[in-house]
Amino acid sequence: MHRYLVCITNLFNFMNTKYTTMEPIVINDEPVDEKQLFQTLKTAIATSKRSLMDDGILLICWGLAFSIGFLWKYYQAEVLVPSRIRDLMMILHPVIGVLLIGFTIYFIFFRKNRVRTYTAISTRFVWIGVIIAHNLNVIITNNFMAEVNFEMLHPLQMVLIGFALFVTGGIYRYYVLTIGGIIMWLAAAIASGYDMHTQYLIRGIADFVCFVIPGILMYMEVKKSHNV
Repeated sequence: MHRYLVCITNLFNFMNTKYTTMEPIVINDEPVDEKQLFQTLKTAIATSKRSLMDDGILLICWGLAFSIGFLWKYYQAEVLVPSRIRDLMMILHPVIGVLLIGFTIYFIFFRKNRVRTYTAISTRFVWIGVIIAHNLNVIITNNFMAEVNFEMLHPLQMVLIGFALFVTGGIYRYYVLTIGGIIMWLAAAIASGYDMHTQYLIRGIADFVCFVIPGILMYMEVKKSHNV
C-alpha cells in the first residue's frame, strides 16, 4: 500500500509546486497536462491493485484445493474410511482439478474485465515455468533413474513452489508471498525426513499457510483500499 501512497504524494507535490510556468510534459510526442497525468497515474494504481486482488483470488482457490486434497490423503492413510467415501473422493479429485484449471484459464484470458500488466504477465511465466519444471522432474525421475525415491518428489515439488512464491513476492513487492516461499522451503526440508503419509500432512498445512493466508491478505488489502 505504501507504494501507492508514495505515487500519490509525489503527484500532489508536483502539482502544488510554486512555479506557475513550466515546460509541458510530453508522452509519446504529445503534450500532457497535469489533469491527464493524474488520471494516468490513477489508472495505473487501480490496475495494479486489481491485478493484486485477482492473483489473491487464484491463490485462495488453488491453496484450498491443494490443502484439502493433501489433508484428505493424510486422513485417508491414518483412518479407516468407508469405500463409498473413498470412491467419491477419487471421482471428485480430478473433477475439481479440471474445474479449477478451467476457472483459472477463464479468469486470466477470457474474463470481460481482466487486467493485464507486465507484473501479472511476469508472474504467469514464473508459475508456468515451475509447472513445466515439476512435470519434467517427474518424467525424468520415472523414466531415466534406476531407482526412484517417491518420498522425495513432494519435497522437490515444494522447493519449486517455494521458488515461485519467493519470486512472485519480489515481482509484486508483496513480501508476505516472499515469506511464504521461505516457509515452503522450510516445510520441504522438514518433509524430506518423513514418510509420504506424513508429508501429506506437512504439505497440506504448508499450502494453506503459503497460499490461502497470503491470498486472503492480498484480497482484503485491496478491498479495504477501495472502501477508504
